[in-house]
Amino acid sequence: MIPEIFPLVAAFANARGIPLRADRAAAARDNLSLSGVRSTEGFSGEFYGDAVSEDLLLTSIDASAQRREKSLEVMCHPSFVDNTLLKSSYCYPRLAELEVLTSPALKFAIAERGYRLGTFRDI
Repeated sequence: MIPEIFPLVAAFANARGIPLRADRAAAARDNLSLSGVRSTEGFSGEFYGDAVSEDLLLTSIDASAQRREKSLEVMCHPSFVDNTLLKSSYCYPRLAELEVLTSPALKFAIAERGYRLGTFRDI
C-alpha cells in the first residue's frame, strides 16, 4: 500500500463497488483510513520465499482465527512456468507455492479450521 495513492485507489474501488486488498497493519502504521473499503478482515503477506509450506499457511490461518477474523487474504504468487516466468528470480518459489496451495491435505486442514476457500468475488 503506497500511502500517497491509497486514498485515490480506495475511493475508486468504493465508487465502483469492488473489494480492495487492505493490509490493516500497514494502514494503521501509515495512518490510512479503511472506512468504506470492502476487503477481508485479515491479511497475511508471510507466505513467501523459501519458508513456503503447508505449516506456514496453517500458522497464518490459526493466527487469523485467534484475532477472530472472519476472512483472510493470503498473498501468494503460484504459477505454472512458461518462458517469460523462467526469467524471473521468483520462478521456482512460485512452483513451490503452487504445490502447497493445491495440496488436498491442505484444503482439508483449512476446512477443518472452519474456513472456506474463496475469491474477492465472495467479499
